[in-house]
Amino acid sequence: MARKPPAAEPQPQEKPALQVRQARYEVPSAAHEDLGLWVRGVGFSSATKPHGMRDRVLGAYAAVLISKGRGYFECALTGRRTIKPGDLIWVFPTVPHSYSPEDGTWAEQWVVFGGRVAETFERQGFLAPSKPVIHVGEDAEIADCFTRIQDAFIGGGPLSVPMAAAIVHQLIVAVYGIASGQTRADAAPADAEVAQCVRIVEQEAMLGLRPEDLAARVHVGYSTLRRRFKQVTGYSVKEYILRVQLRRAKELLAFTEQPVEAIAREVGFEDPYYFSRIFRQREGASPTLFREQQENAAR
Repeated sequence: MARKPPAAEPQPQEKPALQVRQARYEVPSAAHEDLGLWVRGVGFSSATKPHGMRDRVLGAYAAVLISKGRGYFECALTGRRTIKPGDLIWVFPTVPHSYSPEDGTWAEQWVVFGGRVAETFERQGFLAPSKPVIHVGEDAEIADCFTRIQDAFIGGGPLSVPMAAAIVHQLIVAVYGIASGQTRADAAPADAEVAQCVRIVEQEAMLGLRPEDLAARVHVGYSTLRRRFKQVTGYSVKEYILRVQLRRAKELLAFTEQPVEAIAREVGFEDPYYFSRIFRQREGASPTLFREQQENAAR
């Protein structure tokens, strides 16, 4: 009697490249859009082998937090950047981008959002297309924001979108604080002198603050401070002072009716024509046009 051939051993099935643990997507209503900040999608996933997005274009903003794995992010504005655990990636509307893990497991959390408030955050420098990758490490506030966004949005319900959007607002500010070296009162600064300089600049940038005087006040040589300040904040001292001045100028232009000349003096520029020229160079619009854009966006 012929023997039956041995049964073929079951072959292990290849795991999918992307394992989505949970995600939810929502079409924002007109009421949500009127709030100025909305959330369209939230989720978290892990990859068991290399995968990625290639030349993707979103019609909204997105925040992607990488908690495990290494890889790259690439867009035309910045070229290729190495990604490591603790990196947060900002994705901007209409900007083609690619990102992918290299080896091992890639774990990510994401939120897709938009609205005129997000656009205002970009205009004021809180979201910077030139700096799409921010290392936030294991910051407890950032991790808590993503957890609460997921809990609010994935759970569903009539308040899921505005609740998630409110936390996205906090997330943007918190990430900007890390990127700009502005530590919270309860956080231990990595560089005490730089943290002190940041606090002084935030309070006194509009008073004609000079970088050399700032170094003397914290008892650090100017060349040393310049190097350490750039390492921590990503900006030179002079550039950071200017950013604070322009940020305040944009607030005054958007929310007051003060003349441009008065705003220039209030933020520390003696020459309003020089202020207007610098503003146009940095913001891509004159102070008057910027004010008109803000008024139109609010209608």
